[in-house]
Amino acid sequence: MPDGGQNFPALVLNADFRPLSYFPLSLWSWQDAVKAVFLDRVSVLSEYEHEVHSVSAAMRLPSVIALKDFVPGLRQPAFTRFNVFLRDGFTCQYCHNRLPAPELTFDHVIPRARGGRTTWENVVTACGACNLR
Repeated sequence: MPDGGQNFPALVLNADFRPLSYFPLSLWSWQDAVKAVFLDRVSVLSEYEHEVHSVSAAMRLPSVIALKDFVPGLRQPAFTRFNVFLRDGFTCQYCHNRLPAPELTFDHVIPRARGGRTTWENVVTACGACNLR
């Protein structure tokens, strides 16, 4: 495959046809999707026009697949900088100014140098000026 399959990701849906995750969106490489098809772990809902070939078979690459067994969702959203900003309403928790994401950072309430961890409970949204204080 000339591009290494990078342009053929498969959207992965749970057994209830909802994405496994939204941030980031649940995408598998074409290799993982094909493997799951052959192991009968997924149903193919949509395919690309592109085919892959083996010595004895040809198969169109799956573009949308659904798991056959339901996977319960995580109770807590992924810890990402953007999700911290969403939680805090894109508002600095010190000066209460609402700012666009590129002007925000996050601050450890208990600094990492003092044993603070990067967790939902110890991280808040901060503007650059407040984070330097």
